[in-house]
Amino acid sequence: MAELVLLNTIGYCGAALLLGLVTYRAATGNTFAHLFSLVWGSCLLAAQFFTTSTQTLSSKTLIVLFAAWWALLAGGLLTIRRQPASAPPETPINKRRALALVLILIGLHAALSLYELPAIIAGQSAAKVVIGLRTTLASRNLDKCPWWLEIFRNAYFVYLPLALLLRKRGWLSRRAFYILVVASCLLALTRMTRAPLLANILTLWASWALFYRPRALRAWGILAVGLLSFSAGFVAIQLALTSHNTHTAEGVQLVEGYYGGSMRAFESIVDGTFPREAGYYSADMFNYALYKLKLIDSYPSLIRPYGNYATNIYTFLDAYALDGGLFGALFGATLTGVAGGWLFTRASRHQSPLIAAAYSLFAYCIAMAVANNEFIRINPLLTTVLAGVVGRIVVRGRASRPVADVIPTARDLGRRQPGALIART
Repeated sequence: MAELVLLNTIGYCGAALLLGLVTYRAATGNTFAHLFSLVWGSCLLAAQFFTTSTQTLSSKTLIVLFAAWWALLAGGLLTIRRQPASAPPETPINKRRALALVLILIGLHAALSLYELPAIIAGQSAAKVVIGLRTTLASRNLDKCPWWLEIFRNAYFVYLPLALLLRKRGWLSRRAFYILVVASCLLALTRMTRAPLLANILTLWASWALFYRPRALRAWGILAVGLLSFSAGFVAIQLALTSHNTHTAEGVQLVEGYYGGSMRAFESIVDGTFPREAGYYSADMFNYALYKLKLIDSYPSLIRPYGNYATNIYTFLDAYALDGGLFGALFGATLTGVAGGWLFTRASRHQSPLIAAAYSLFAYCIAMAVANNEFIRINPLLTTVLAGVVGRIVVRGRASRPVADVIPTARDLGRRQPGALIART
């Protein structure tokens, strides 16, 4: 018990110190590092104290989990820079093209969701509808979906930040924006996997924080409301999914497999009992592309096997550790922090659709780090490509200069000669 208290004291104090340095260096308490610390730190507590298991996490596993937390924060310190005190100049975008693309993207997203939606029998109970959506979609061959629709599966990462940018500039009414958000969330629930709903919430939050630059306390308050709404939906869906079981899960059991259980499952990778497949887990996006091109016959599945803790998620460290051991886990966490610091710095200085979409996507991947590794999948790459194409279409040129540099002040006009002023015009 004394060793457990000591490890937790050192681990949390070290993380708090590094997070304080990130806050000082970025000049804000609202970054990807703070979001990661919130989900990772609370998940560590859940894995140790809010569990139905009688076994405690080993000291080695705890050290690795805390070290990965430190490594990610240290990596962020290498690349993160101070957020400007004032919002960056607005990127000039074409209003008509932007509005049209928002409608086109949500339309294509809806088309894909409805295509994969199974038939629902009228009069069924809500629990049977939830189970039907989940089990039918899980067993259905999704390869039948037209290939050109696949890239729009996560289109909300692109059209929600773009719509928020239009709303900020007064080009989209409040009612239209709210309708768009509700529609996107309803489309996310058609798969009953809950992760898309969380992605919608985090996308709105991250892009709102970038565009409106709220104080950290207000930003975290808004996120808390969003997470509470997500938690309510999560528990409701989980109750429906477990209602047909002989033994209905209650209390901690409802969420343990998703929050806390992943770190307990990760222990099987640390102690070497995880049934490893041949191949590189961290190269999932490349493996997927090579498999589709029929250049390879098989590769490690992104869906992990169920372990001893009734869960098949092992945190984002699983792929790194399976490929490179404990060093690979820490190195992967460090690179994640480096990428996050660079992306945050870019996003703080450019209000462009591409950067906003990329940072929102990164925020979602960070929040999902307690569950699995979203960074290695091909979907984020395809979504970033889609955001880049949209950015090329709607952005009219380089970011506009500050108003003071474009419109001469009265003092400047007084100093100039009339002839010179006419010559410049």
